[in-house]
Order: sequence, then structure tokens, then C-alpha cells
Amino acid sequence: MDPNRSLFLGMLLFLSLAFGLSYGTGRGVMDCSVIIQPLGSDTWLPLTNQINKSINKSVRILVTMATSRGSKTNKKIVSFDLAKGDYPDHLEDGYRFQPENLSLGILANRRENEGWYFVSLEENVSVQQFCMQLKLYEQVSTPEIKVLNKTQETKNGTCSLMLACTVKKGDHVAYSWSDEAGTHLLSPTNRSHLLYVTLSHQHHDSTYSCTASNPVSNRSRIFDLWQECGRESSESSSWLPHAAVLLGVIIVIILIPTTVIMLKKQGKRNCQPPVEENSLTIYAQVQKSGPVEEKLDALTDQDPCTTIYVAATEPVQVFSRRCGPD
Repeated sequence: MDPNRSLFLGMLLFLSLAFGLSYGTGRGVMDCSVIIQPLGSDTWLPLTNQINKSINKSVRILVTMATSRGSKTNKKIVSFDLAKGDYPDHLEDGYRFQPENLSLGILANRRENEGWYFVSLEENVSVQQFCMQLKLYEQVSTPEIKVLNKTQETKNGTCSLMLACTVKKGDHVAYSWSDEAGTHLLSPTNRSHLLYVTLSHQHHDSTYSCTASNPVSNRSRIFDLWQECGRESSESSSWLPHAAVLLGVIIVIILIPTTVIMLKKQGKRNCQPPVEENSLTIYAQVQKSGPVEEKLDALTDQDPCTTIYVAATEPVQVFSRRCGPD
């Protein structure tokens, strides 16, 4: 045999083996179809593709899963031999298998179910393989629009607003702004959640809409810009009367109780009785000792009673004056 021809055949065989191995492991030229599903939903993956819709009863199905395209080790999900019966030889937890339509189910999928699924259909000595990439996205919530900055120009009657559109839930979210006529305010490449607009008196009916979206969902919120500007203008023009009313209420609240308290104190001072001394003097008259006749003769011109003064520290209710014998 010609040495050049032998070398050519050897190289061709080597390239064929290399191509087959790379195609079989899913890390080479194999193209994977992309399946997009909402996170937390029930997902069913078809184990047949457009090429092999009809499968013989002698085919053995093997499904493996990898979290990355270049993973060296794949996780075995299900193996099923159509010739043996309706029950798979192996089925990973969290998955379901339907032999009727050859589909792999994931109930209430989770983040760990996201990845590349490689399907091998083995029949005798032939092997057919294809893969699917499962992408999961959390659905977006209804967006909220907040005013970050507001500028009111009273001279030319313009109002400038800086708006921010945000969502609490959702991943890989893109934002778009449009006016009431459906005109996009930002270019498709600039999917920012921020919007800066300036309104004049010609835009009294301007309502803008923010739409938050990802591959599995979209939600919108409508915002009336001119109403926001009008509220600001109204508040700025009427703050003085409100402030005057508020000041008057504060003054009334403070003055009325103060006046009442002062009047009560003045009334107490006018109505209080004279302050009595802490000590009182008790007067008591008693008869002198000795014969009554002699005392009367000797003290004809004098008071037959003698007065005694006693100081007391507490008020005495009864005063007694004793003159002569009982």
C-alpha cells in the first residue's frame, strides 16, 4: 500500500474519532437548542428532536445534565430501555419521565435544574445525540416609579423630572419608556431604568409608561408627569397661607392654656383667707386664792380675776374665762 495513502487514511480515521467524541460529550460542535421557562414552573423537556421523531422499541434512552457547557462530568438524570417496560432503570429525584411521549418533566423547577441536558438514543451499534439548554428566569413584578429630582421653573413654566423605574422581583430585567402615544422615549439599545424629561404648558396630558421585561414576563406602570409637576407648583404657591394658619393654631393652643392657668392663680390669691400665725395666745382668768371676803374688800376697785397668758403652737378652738368660784 502506498505510504502516503496509509497516512491519509490514518489521519482521516483520527479526525472521525475526534469528531465523534466531541459530538458525543456535548463539548464540541454540538448545537444545543435553548428552552426558556419561568422559575418555579413545571417544565417538560422533549427527548426527541426533529431528526428522530420515530423511535424503535429497542432504543435505550440516556439523559445526562451539566451545569456548564465545558463540564468534564455530567450528572445522570434518567436511563430508560423501551424494550424492558414502562419504568426507567434510573430516575433522579425531582424529575418525572413519561414514556408515552418520551418527555422529561421537572415539577416546580429550581435554579439547580438550569443547565445543559444531553440526550443519547442508543440502538444496536448506532448512537444519536442532541442537547438542550434550559434557562430559567424569575418573573418580574409590577415596576415602581419614583421621582429622584424635580426642578420647577416659574418664569418659563417648565418642569424637569428625573424618574427611576425599578422592580422588586425579576432577573435579567430590561426597561423601556414610552409616552401616551406609544412612542419610545429611549432607543432600544439604551434600556436604562432612568428617564429625564422636561415638560412645558403644552404637555398638560402627558402620561408616561415604564415597562419592565425579561424573556418570560413583562409588567408596566403608568405615571402622570404633569400631575406631579402641578402638585409641586400648587404646594409651592400655597405654602404661605397654610403656614399662617398653622402658626395661628399654635399660638391659640399655647395662649389659651397659659391664660387659664394665670387666671386660676390670680383667683386663688384673692380668695385665700388671711394667713394666721403659727402661734396663738390663750387668755385664761382664774380666781386668786384666799378668803373671798378679804379679797373682795381689798380689791374693791380691781378686777377680781387674774389673767394668765399662755403661748400655744396650734390653734385653739375654745377660749375659756373663769371668774370666781363655780
